[in-house]
Amino acid sequence: MAKKDSNGNPIGTSRGLRRSSSGTADWVSADAATLHRAVATATNAGGALRFGYTRDGGAYNVGIYGDGEPYTEYIRPDEDIDQVLRSIIELFESIKDTPMNKR
Repeated sequence: MAKKDSNGNPIGTSRGLRRSSSGTADWVSADAATLHRAVATATNAGGALRFGYTRDGGAYNVGIYGDGEPYTEYIRPDEDIDQVLRSIIELFESIKDTPMNKR
């Protein structure tokens, strides 16, 4: 029988390893201009972004398409969402500047 934590969840699953965070993820807290620039930069480089929340609503998620295989970044609400968006902008600016993607 698998060991369980104090909440009855199996230890070693994502529930057993979940990190706690403070605050609530809410996209309204993101700077609108930075969010707009992230979308524009991604699409200009031939990529795409998907914005949402984790299933439990406890964190942001951003799907990134156009940087190899699609993947999802998970951002805790106590992290600086605008800094994450600026990092995404930098990522897609570097992709746009590659010889194959120059327009």
